[in-house]
Order: sequence, then C-alpha cells, then structure tokens
Amino acid sequence: MDKKEIKKLPKIELHCHLDGSVSYYALKNEEPDIEGFSKEMLQAPVPCRNLKEYLQCFDVVLPLLQTETMLEKAAFDVIRQAAEENVIYTEVRFSPGLHCESGLSHSQICRAVLKGLEKGEEKFGVKSRAILCMMRGKPSEYNNKVLDAAEEFLGYGVAGVDLAGNEAAYPPQIYEGFFKRAENAHIPFAIHAGECGSAENVKTAVEMGAKRIGHGVAIVENEEIKELCRKYKVCLEMCPVSNLQTGAAEDIFQYPFWQLYKEGVCATIHTDNRTVSNTSLTNEWAVLTEKFSQIDRDVILKANLAAAGAAFLPEGEKKKLEETILKYKLQNPSVQVL
Repeated sequence: MDKKEIKKLPKIELHCHLDGSVSYYALKNEEPDIEGFSKEMLQAPVPCRNLKEYLQCFDVVLPLLQTETMLEKAAFDVIRQAAEENVIYTEVRFSPGLHCESGLSHSQICRAVLKGLEKGEEKFGVKSRAILCMMRGKPSEYNNKVLDAAEEFLGYGVAGVDLAGNEAAYPPQIYEGFFKRAENAHIPFAIHAGECGSAENVKTAVEMGAKRIGHGVAIVENEEIKELCRKYKVCLEMCPVSNLQTGAAEDIFQYPFWQLYKEGVCATIHTDNRTVSNTSLTNEWAVLTEKFSQIDRDVILKANLAAAGAAFLPEGEKKKLEETILKYKLQNPSVQVL
C-alpha cells in the first residue's frame, strides 16, 4: 500500500506525547530565544545511540511549553496534524509537572491543554482526550499531583493516566500504590513497559491492572506474557519508528507487530512523538506495509477497530468510532474487516 491509500483510512491514535509532537512551525512562530533554532534540533538521530540520546530533543522543546498560550497552541497543533491524515480520535499525553517552570499550577496547565484540544476538535472534527503522565524517578509528591489533576479533570477532557520514563531503572512495581489510588478513583491507566526494559515489566503492569501497555515490544518471545495479554484483553500501543530509533527493536524486519497481531494479541500502531521521530500515523503504517506484505488495508482497519475498542472512553463513544471505521468498510467493499 502506498501512503496516499493509508492516509485515507480512518485511524485511531492512542499513544502521542504532546511535547514530542508539537510541530517546529508552531514553535517557530513564537520566535524562541534559542540560537540557531531549527527543525533538526527537534528531531532525534536515526538511529539513536540509546534512549537517552532520543530524549535530548525534549530538552529543547520543554522550555518553550511553559505558558498557557503555548500549551494551548501545542495541543491545537497536534490535533491539526491528526486531521491532515484522517485520524478520527486521538489521546494526547503529557506530564503537567514538566510545565511548571513559570509558576503555572497543574490545573492551569491542564485547562490550557484541554482548551487547545477542544478548539482543535471544533475546527477539525477530530475527537480527542488527554492522558496525564506520572514520571519514573520523580518524588511521590510529583506523581500524587498528577493523580490530583486526573481526579479533577476526569470526564472533563482527561481520560486516564500513564507512567513514563526510565523503565529499566524504575520497574512498574515501585509505583503500585499510585495505580491503586487510580483504580480506587476509577481512573483508567496505561503503563510504559517492555520498551527498553524486560518483558517481566509488562507482566507486572498487567497484574497491576493496566489495560494498555505503552510499546510492549519485549513480550514477543514470551508465551506466558502473550497469553496474559490475551486473557485480560490488554492492548499494546506499539510505535515502530521510535522503537527502531531507540533500539527497542533491532530492525524493521524483526519488528514484532505482525507476529503479535497474528497470534491474537491486541497490537495497535501509534506515533509516540510525531516531531521528535519525524513521523505520522500514516508513515508508521507505511513503514510496516513496505516490509510486511501481509499487512494490508484489512489488517490496518482491524487494528484501528481494536484501538477504538481500547480507547479510554465510555462504551457509547467507542461504538461511534467503531461505526465510523465500519462505515468506511461498507463504502469500500473490497476491504474485508470482519
């Protein structure tokens, strides 16, 4: 399949980081006080030496996202990008504590991002929600404030929480208490696991109640954990381009999406960081279809139906997304979805 065909397909994006996806053009218009500011400063090398090198791009972006105006603008910009490639629903994640340098409160930060998402939906018709990220390696107070904000805005634009950061140094079980709090508050949650850490981190995350796993590539050779994911209908949020950049996957021919998909694991595809990885959801699928001939429109639509079903939304709203994808199938009878 070529990119033009893929671009037309209705798509769901569940794993998209705000700070890694705001475009150069949105930032450039604010005339940042950075010598030699360029698009290349926001893009990670291909490949990176390690995850640390990949994350250095965020050191450039984060100082520019410290005002309500810029947070709103960044969120709007991400929705604009999604609309350009027929993404019909996206969950945009960010960690409020990373945007407090100018004195903004978590509530102010969340309101600004949610305002940008709302404006984007009004202008472009792309439905969206926010996910708030707790961070590995941060003090308890930091992550409790994230949960405070999630409780405040749950149902008002925030759909759930996540745990991101250095997985190898900070395995999921360290944060079990935070997820018990989330569960008690009925806050859905995902956990970054099995990206640059062991498959056991995915097992722990699932046993802690995670319904979605950020990345999860490490489970491909572990039959026990794959069965666990199937049993509990856990959705993997896979991000091929960034996984290849960071070394989570050695090369595209060994990328585990197709194997996991055909083995019945709920494997879905997302961008992770549109700007840092210089990618789009269309490109993510194009990279896969170029190397795996088995991945056709049927597979792409089925995976997006699975992503719709895994969205942190009420059942009625998920059903509407599924109906949009199925409607596309009916209008394109050569596409066999069911």
